[in-house]
Amino acid sequence: MAIYLSFALIFTCTWLQASETYILSYRAQIKNAVVISESYHFSQAMTQVESTQAQSLKLHSPRETDLNIIMNQHKDEVLEFLMHHGVHTRSHETVNDLKSSSLINLTLPPTYITVDFNDDYATITRLILK
Repeated sequence: MAIYLSFALIFTCTWLQASETYILSYRAQIKNAVVISESYHFSQAMTQVESTQAQSLKLHSPRETDLNIIMNQHKDEVLEFLMHHGVHTRSHETVNDLKSSSLINLTLPPTYITVDFNDDYATITRLILK
């Protein structure tokens, strides 16, 4: 009985410290400096990937433990953090009768991240695939 209890305790401690892998992507269309469409997707990865950890971002969230809520509340911080490490842009600009018009597509490709909870913080770590 004691051996089963020890195994259960070890398994529980390992499970609590294990970080889950997620995929985050973002896309926006900006017309004449106004965002006209935006998509922000965050989901758990279907399979584990071979990767190395890169930069991390700590988000203070003392009362919240639901990851979807945290990722939506801190969306701007998360996007700014990830966009420092690569974002695709496409720009179409025209000038007619001295009036300028622009359409910019901004895309953050699907990015693997892990999220760990420690005390009052959620730590988001960007992963680099091997």
